[in-house]
Amino acid sequence: MAQTFDFTRLRKLTVIHGFVQVFLLILLAGMSFVLLGKVPSQVFMNSIIRVVVIQLILFYPVYKFALGDARREVSSAAAGLTADEQQALRRKRVFSDILKGALIIFFFTFTLRAPSAPQIQFMILAVFLLSYLTYFQCFNYAAKKLMKAKS
Repeated sequence: MAQTFDFTRLRKLTVIHGFVQVFLLILLAGMSFVLLGKVPSQVFMNSIIRVVVIQLILFYPVYKFALGDARREVSSAAAGLTADEQQALRRKRVFSDILKGALIIFFFTFTLRAPSAPQIQFMILAVFLLSYLTYFQCFNYAAKKLMKAKS
């Protein structure tokens, strides 16, 4: 017998992630506009290049984390899960949420402790925003791909 899935919750989650991505992009663009007014253009470009390099380094771990979360969410959409299976998925979800919260706290603390030079603050916040933006994009991509495979 084929297993059935109810992806209603997951589809709503991908729509919410879409709105969050738009908000993060607006925030990133606004932050870039403010920094461009405070520092010379060469310093701004150097900051952008450093952020892109850091983001390239972080892409694979963020992608793997998002893929794991998407797999977990697709698995939890299956109909007829036992109580033990639901509990195991809930534990994984809580661990993932704690890890994401810890990353937010890390970036917040790092931002407060870093030197107050605008380009350094911009780099920290841009890496933070781009990391979460990458997570949401990778999650949505993987979730849609997995939903299509399970349908």
